[in-house]
Amino acid sequence: MTETLSHMPFLMYGNDGERVLLFAQADDCERRCWKLFFQIDDGEPQRLETGFPHGQVECSPSGWQDESGWHVSFVAMDETGVYRLYRMDGPSLDSLSSPVSLRLARTGFVYKDRLCVGEIQDLVHVHDSDGDHRIELPGTFIYRVSYRADNPEKLLISGDWIGESEDPFTVEYDLTDDTQRFIECDGRGAYKCTIYGDEILYAQRCGEKFEQRRICRSNDYHGVCCRMAHRHGDVVSETQLKISKKCGCRRNAKDDAADNPARPSCLECCEKHLGATFVLLAEVHDGYSYRLRLIGHLHEAEDESQQWPALHDAIRQARKDYQREGTTPDWETLARLVTEAGNAR
Repeated sequence: MTETLSHMPFLMYGNDGERVLLFAQADDCERRCWKLFFQIDDGEPQRLETGFPHGQVECSPSGWQDESGWHVSFVAMDETGVYRLYRMDGPSLDSLSSPVSLRLARTGFVYKDRLCVGEIQDLVHVHDSDGDHRIELPGTFIYRVSYRADNPEKLLISGDWIGESEDPFTVEYDLTDDTQRFIECDGRGAYKCTIYGDEILYAQRCGEKFEQRRICRSNDYHGVCCRMAHRHGDVVSETQLKISKKCGCRRNAKDDAADNPARPSCLECCEKHLGATFVLLAEVHDGYSYRLRLIGHLHEAEDESQQWPALHDAIRQARKDYQREGTTPDWETLARLVTEAGNAR
């Protein structure tokens, strides 16, 4: 790779055994207008022609080859400034069709009959012949959803914790059995990585700004088993989280925006996430790796409690203490503050 800023790698192999890398590269280091490129084996990177003019961002490429040719999907900004998921097909990577818009999306991909998109916060939607699934990663911003070309059933979901943008992550999620791994590269959480066999590439930060990055090969990587993501429809969701039927989200959303935080607070949702944390913490102590999902629920409870400063500050401190030192939250104090917030409504 060159010294030019680059990110969102996708590594695959063609039918003839050639190593193919798709990625986004900045055509202007100041504006960082990302454009798509491909590289075959150790050859020079070539522009993946989309027909979009300069200034329209292109990113999040993925692809595969079959007997009919090459198939590539990517996300790009249209002429109105809206991001969409596109697809191109053709006999070779330098001779693809014009992009076809599939749907609105900030991140996602197409692989054969599977269409997958990520929302900005918390959710990944998977649509394929097995049905529709929603995968939740509580308390996160989602920056990229991709997959492993050597095992398409394994999604690679990159993002960071809400309010903690300096600690990005990638979770490998297996659609077949719900197995999950937190991917670490060179001693820290990977960002927008791609994996094929024993090779992993990721976007390593190389400047002061968060997206000043270059694609590099990890010298050392491993996966840590976790339970960060939850697929909706599992029996555990309602029995363990004890979702309240008297949720205040709708009520608070109708209130005057000047009297409320940017995200409407909801005491019932706050209680739900604290309850989920309590259950997951018990499972952590039983030997299960639910730490990341636990932190995510504390993040959600923190967001849902902004209307009640004492409760909000206590949850935030509990979350930070757990992340830094593994300290168990003071459940009695949190319960008392929840009660006081409820009485004050």
